Amino acid sequence: MNSLETTPPLETPPVEKVNRTQIWWQLSLLILVSAIAVYVGSAFDEQIQNYLPEQRVLSSIFNKKPSGLSGLSEVLKKVGLTAHPWLMPYRNLRNAHGMLVIIAPSTSPAEFEAEQILKWVHAGNDLIYLDHFSFKMTRRLLEKINLDIADGRDLHDEAVPVDATKELFAHVPTLTLTSDTNITGGKPLVSVNDKAIFSELKYGKGRILVGTAPTLCANRRLSERNNWANFQFLVNWMSTASGDIMFDERCHGFSESGNVFVVLGRSPWGAAFLQAMLILGVGIYSSSKRFGATAVVNDSRKISNLEFINGLSNAYRRAKAHGAICEITGHTLRNRLCKLLSISPHEQTSKIIESWKAFAEANPMQVAKIKDLVPKFLTEFELASEEKNLSDAQFKSIITSCDKITEQLNHQFVKNTSLKRLGG
Repeated sequence: MNSLETTPPLETPPVEKVNRTQIWWQLSLLILVSAIAVYVGSAFDEQIQNYLPEQRVLSSIFNKKPSGLSGLSEVLKKVGLTAHPWLMPYRNLRNAHGMLVIIAPSTSPAEFEAEQILKWVHAGNDLIYLDHFSFKMTRRLLEKINLDIADGRDLHDEAVPVDATKELFAHVPTLTLTSDTNITGGKPLVSVNDKAIFSELKYGKGRILVGTAPTLCANRRLSERNNWANFQFLVNWMSTASGDIMFDERCHGFSESGNVFVVLGRSPWGAAFLQAMLILGVGIYSSSKRFGATAVVNDSRKISNLEFINGLSNAYRRAKAHGAICEITGHTLRNRLCKLLSISPHEQTSKIIESWKAFAEANPMQVAKIKDLVPKFLTEFELASEEKNLSDAQFKSIITSCDKITEQLNHQFVKNTSLKRLGG
């Protein structure tokens, strides 16, 4: 097999020095844009939720819709009262001191939970419990303090007068109430036709305020000035608390939960992970300082024709595709030669060789390098087509001849061919 001329490798262009300062500015800008996008998206979602209808009534300080109590929470902060959500089980109340506020619970306290709450109140704490109390299961706690609930006249945003002489109703001319039940028992604070809507009673060292108007301080009431007295009434009562004001959010389905990564981060696993990340960071920084920053080389080094053909031969041998590849490559070049000689590709090989010799005599300068190589290729290709198992030597010889002939034809007859050089 004739040796092939190797193509010298191209010189790699010098790599431009990376401006690390520019990269850090780009990263900072990306983080800033991401933060702004998240903030704008959250603010937009918060505003659009105010215009969408509520799927359910939720008297929670986390709810910013009309039925929520987020406005009441903000009012308490404005007047200097400490208010926060209660998310833990009621048995943990023994570690807290202050006032528990339960308003229209989604799940009413169970028997044992009612006992835990009342035990906590008896020890010197306060409780505000507002609900419609329409069902028996919602009255478990009231039954333990001898309060009864009865159906009353339907009130819908009706102005109810109060006893202005009491300090509890300072700056409260009237209350706007919505209720359909009345309270029997305790000390009535607000009544309609001698039927109590709000009652107060002492329980041990603590106090309990019970009301059948859970929408007393809903967010929707903030939009009308006449309803602000509702908030003033509740603020006056809460101002007498001796501790924190805790809004029960557990009864609305919220609970205290911890992120698994935060929990693991506080354990020895967190310290181990931090050390591993520190080592990895030092390793990456050291690697970039020792060997230089990574850079992309766009122009890869080109291999020689002989290396390319040997690689193809090995790949095709493993795939047992010598015959198929030789058939495809050889037929392509044979058809091209026939087109160049203006004869049919169905002619016998001997006829094509005779035509080639006549063409070579007419164009001696153009085909001098492949004058004898073309007949050799045509003869070897015809023999290879008849064999079932093609050896590596035969395959390399035919492919090498194809490569040389194609290269010369591309160089001399580039305008008359559409076949590209093998491996180019």
